[in-house]
Parts: sequence; C-alpha cells; structure tokens
Amino acid sequence: MFRTPILKNSECKNRIKILICKEFGTKNIFPFLRVFGRFLNLKVMDIRIVPCGFLKVQALEMIKPLSLDRIREKYMVDREGNMKLAMNALLVREGERNILMDPGTAEFLPARLKQEYGFEIQVSLEDVLKGYGVDPGVITDVLFTHLHFDHGSGAFKRVPGAIVKRFPNARYHVLKAHYDYALRPDPVEAGSFSTSLLRRLDQIHWLEDWDLEWMTFRIVNGHTRGMAVPVIETGKGRCYFLSDLVPMEIFMDRETWCGYDLDPQLVLQEKQEFLQNLPPGSRLIFFHDTLKESVFYE
Repeated sequence: MFRTPILKNSECKNRIKILICKEFGTKNIFPFLRVFGRFLNLKVMDIRIVPCGFLKVQALEMIKPLSLDRIREKYMVDREGNMKLAMNALLVREGERNILMDPGTAEFLPARLKQEYGFEIQVSLEDVLKGYGVDPGVITDVLFTHLHFDHGSGAFKRVPGAIVKRFPNARYHVLKAHYDYALRPDPVEAGSFSTSLLRRLDQIHWLEDWDLEWMTFRIVNGHTRGMAVPVIETGKGRCYFLSDLVPMEIFMDRETWCGYDLDPQLVLQEKQEFLQNLPPGSRLIFFHDTLKESVFYE
C-alpha cells in the first residue's frame, strides 16, 4: 500500500521550481516563476548586477591610506598610478516591479569629465539589459543612492535636440534630503553632481515615501550627505547595495577610506557601525570593484 506524502508549503514551492528548471532550464526560469508565483503566493526575486562600464582614477587618491605597492597586491595599477573602477548597477525584479539602481554614467557628459576620468562604455546600457531579457521600457523604478555623476547620470540619454529619460516608464527616486543638499553642496564636491538632470523630470519621487516593505534604506553622511544604502530582504537573507559606503572589497578593511569622501572620519565611523551589525550570510554588492562584484559576509 502506497501513501501519498503530504508536503509542506515550502516543499511544494521548491518542487515546482525544480520541475520548471528541468523543463525550461535555469536561464529561463524567472519569467515562469513570476507567473506561477502569483498563484502560489511565492516571493520570487531576481537580483542581477548590471555592468555599466569603467572609469579611471588615481589609485592613491581612491584608496587611502594604503601605499601603491599595497594597492597593487590586489588591483591593476598602470605606470601613471591610475586604476580602473567598475560601475556596477543593480537590477531587482520582484512581482510587477523592475528596479534599477545607480545606472552608471551618461555618454554625453562634458569632455572635461570624460578626459579626467577616462570613461569606457563598450556596450550600451540598453544592450546590457536586453541581454538579461529586460527592455528599458519595462523598468518601473530607477533608484539613485546619491547624485554623483558616475552613479546616476546614466539614467538619461541624449536624443536630437534634448536630454530625456533613458527609462521612459520608470519613476525616478532619490532621498529628498540628499537632493536638497545636492542643490547647494559643499564646494569640495560641487563638481561631482548631476543634479541638473533631475530638473528635466516631470516628477521626482522621494525615497522617504518608498512603498516596498522588502527594501529599506540605511542613510549615511560621510561620503556625501544623505546617501542611501539599499537593504533588500530576499527571503533567503539580506542583500546590501553598498554604493560608496564600501565601494570595493578592499574597503572592508576598517581603516581604509576614499579620497573622494566628504568626511573620512565619519565614513570610518559609519562603516564600523555597519559591519558590527551585519548579519552573517549577508550579500554585499560593490559598485566600483573590478574583481569582485559581490561577497557573502561571514
């Protein structure tokens, strides 16, 4: 006599996932899970790191107080002391929401910035997203952790006679406290902002009014005033999009800071508090690291 096993809800969900994987392959699983998830009350989240190109900076200016030899132990540094930085955006898809965070730099920035920072954008952001099966038109939200040009200007593009939203159907979000600061920033970082681009929007949505419970924000003020660090509850643990709080793995060293930080001492304090309270198993995503896009914190 055979007995039909009684499966718990979580076991049913896992078996359905396995069956879909076998039938369609892991590459194509996400669209099917999104459909089935509505009927099974599944929380299905897809998180992708989106490469937006590179820029270059002086290594000794970027990573302080380390020596050039110490930096070269981990990263490639050229004869002039320059190193490449990545611009790693984050795409989060859950339910009907397709959220893109910090989509890199725009192609139309002034020649002065292009020359100073040596931007390399080999593949357009549209083509990178299409490689993930995402059309720019389905992005529902663009989120700026802060408004430095290398983090947010890529949300815009130039068309004949105008500069427009790259993601026409998306709501653009930023912390209002940061936006207000960016309109009249400290002179030390005044040349780093792309605030004027947001004035082209019909409406700016404020992160203070954010409506998704599974994503919250840790606000820090050392790199710039009012920077938001997204904290994502994936259902399997937390994922942190660290922006410029910890821009590269090497900054996990609690004594390192960035020469572009507005207040280095405050950054060190904020980083110390962040790491002390970090749950084991959390995924940390680095915006600027060319070698490791993310790590799991142990």
